[in-house]
Amino acid sequence: MSRSAFALVNLVLILGTFVLGMRAFLRRRPDLSGIKGSRVLGPAIRGWYFSNLDPFENLFVRLRLSPAVLSYGQLVASLAVGVAYATGFVFTAGFLVLFTGTLDILDGKVARRSNGASSRGAFLDSVIDRYAEFCTTVGLLVFFGSGWQAWVVLFALLGGMMVSYTRARAEGLGLRCEIGLLQRPERFVLLGFGSIFSSIAAHGIGGLFAGQTLLLWTLVLLAVLSNVTALQRARFVWGQLR
Repeated sequence: MSRSAFALVNLVLILGTFVLGMRAFLRRRPDLSGIKGSRVLGPAIRGWYFSNLDPFENLFVRLRLSPAVLSYGQLVASLAVGVAYATGFVFTAGFLVLFTGTLDILDGKVARRSNGASSRGAFLDSVIDRYAEFCTTVGLLVFFGSGWQAWVVLFALLGGMMVSYTRARAEGLGLRCEIGLLQRPERFVLLGFGSIFSSIAAHGIGGLFAGQTLLLWTLVLLAVLSNVTALQRARFVWGQLR
């Protein structure tokens, strides 16, 4: 099978799985009232994904798996993400990014189900999140090398860290701050699927999309929207403190 055909098959499988899965999920008329959505990922998409994680969540709760194990697993997966990007395995890196985000979600869900949610666990999760972002950034910097592409990667890192910092600082001041275009789950989705589709386009189409161009423009989008989100949160908190 040629690279173009293989890329096309992967694209059809990914899009087909999503469309069929969403249709089956919405046909059951699920209750989405308790699921928070956003402008990028609405309640229906989040609800569909959470429903697919229920069997794993139930298994981990039955096994009495500590949420900290999932947090450390996220860190190991993030190291693998960095290595995959640094060595040019962008397609693999995209799936690993999505896997890392899934572990981040399961960590919190298992903690709440097993009454293991605590300030200590939340602190550990936040620390690991920052190291995970650093690993991904280093891998992307190695892949793209120097030049303006490196600045795009760095600004994407800055935006992601500032989004998390503004929320944490607001909560330290007694305020809730969960607004903004691009929160952490959205960043996982954009970077993960951006990497996967970039690799498919590079091998299946080439030309304009050669050299992981789609991944680069995904990072541009991440850099812009994450910093916009950070400024949205800063403005919101500033107004609340007034």
